[in-house]
Amino acid sequence: MNAADILLSAMAKATRPGPFEAPESLLAVIEAQSDPLQAISDWVACNELFEAIRSQFAFVDLVRVCGKPPSDKDFDKLTGLLRWIIRESADWNAGADPRRIRLVTLFIVGQFTTMEANFWGAVPNDFRPNDELLAALERVIAGMTMSFTTRGLAPPIWESEAVEQFEKADAESDWIGIAQGWRLIEDGFFPGIAIAQSAQCLDRFAPERLVRAVSGLRQTAPIMSVVLSLAPNAALRLGSSSNNPHVQFATTYISVSRRANREPLGDASKKYLVEILENTSKDTPRWAAWMRVFNLYPSRFPELQTPLGCVLADVNDTALQAYVDAISLHWSGQQARFSVADCLRAFRDRAEVKKRKVLWDFAYQRWTSWGFGLNGTAESLIKISRCELDYALVGYAVECLDDAQRQQMVASLITKLQTVENNWHPGITDCLSEWNAVLSEMQPLFLAMTIADTEADWIDNEATMRLPFDPDKEAYVILKYGRPEIA
Repeated sequence: MNAADILLSAMAKATRPGPFEAPESLLAVIEAQSDPLQAISDWVACNELFEAIRSQFAFVDLVRVCGKPPSDKDFDKLTGLLRWIIRESADWNAGADPRRIRLVTLFIVGQFTTMEANFWGAVPNDFRPNDELLAALERVIAGMTMSFTTRGLAPPIWESEAVEQFEKADAESDWIGIAQGWRLIEDGFFPGIAIAQSAQCLDRFAPERLVRAVSGLRQTAPIMSVVLSLAPNAALRLGSSSNNPHVQFATTYISVSRRANREPLGDASKKYLVEILENTSKDTPRWAAWMRVFNLYPSRFPELQTPLGCVLADVNDTALQAYVDAISLHWSGQQARFSVADCLRAFRDRAEVKKRKVLWDFAYQRWTSWGFGLNGTAESLIKISRCELDYALVGYAVECLDDAQRQQMVASLITKLQTVENNWHPGITDCLSEWNAVLSEMQPLFLAMTIADTEADWIDNEATMRLPFDPDKEAYVILKYGRPEIA
């Protein structure tokens, strides 16, 4: 039996009549605090509170850390403590707890007895708090404000500037600035105990109160505290239920960011994510900003891709253009091309042919103007390149061109390849770079010609290389340009 099973067994027993085990040591220490709610936000005071409950229920740590079953006596103590929580949750009222001593006690006990899943997410319905306690928890969330301070008396200049820029971006709903600022602080950001326990309890027993509480917030950081306290499915459900753009942004970011969540999203979570993205797509400036946040580097947000593709199937052309323009293009070897393919595969499955052609054309025009990043730069293409838009480029060749047009395009590229050496180049490197660029242009076209009118996927392994000549039979070409390689 693991730790979670032990706690669930004690919870089940606690719903039946029996003795109570009040956390007397903890209550005594909390009563000694001048401001109990503030105490759980203070590092030293909070440690003192947990030491107090640990002194009475030391075996809980062994259960949590080692999965060691408690003795019968300790199991009965744990059951009695949980039975006490049920009673307090049902009987609590603000008039009888003016200093919030009992409320803080519930927070500490819930945090202390958490086993793998959050405490309130695991409890049976018998643990349901009364409406007055739920209202108090709603006020805890709704009253949140947060400001950042820098470290020490002389913080680094970059840190002071980062804090200032983040708060300015937050106040202006500058989603790109918010995301940039959040990345600087997210690894060291953790929700406070009061926020985590309130959010988890409300999500379990009164989700409509949680939606109402966060929908009134206008700062990203407090909302992030709530979101980080919830499982991805609960967070996305919260985002889809709220019309607050900050809530929608925070729930999306935390749920799909590889840095914040490495768990695959379930079907229900993806449904909520689709609803959030659909809502956002109706706001043109916000959608464009979100694409710059979430779609600049698609591999950073892998769980976003399929829901995003579903939404793209129904958005207008402006939103499609914003999607394509946001992607940062690079030479091949990037995982991002497969992430984009996941998105566009879902788009292809749902969108009408007319809309698909619009996106493929946008992608082709973007790719053409990009020119493998060689236009006006000193960069050199030393190998055949792929890029993030490969799937869409094959889509363009398959659905926007007929066979005669594809053949004509191939012939044009072959002519271009044959005349590379006739052009003036500053040096041999530039000549080789243009050679590889033309071969790179051929790759999606050759794949499209191979798979047109078949059920084959529109993206292949990045190591696959298709050439208009046989390297083993073109010794002179190989002497001039070297044997082709794919990046």
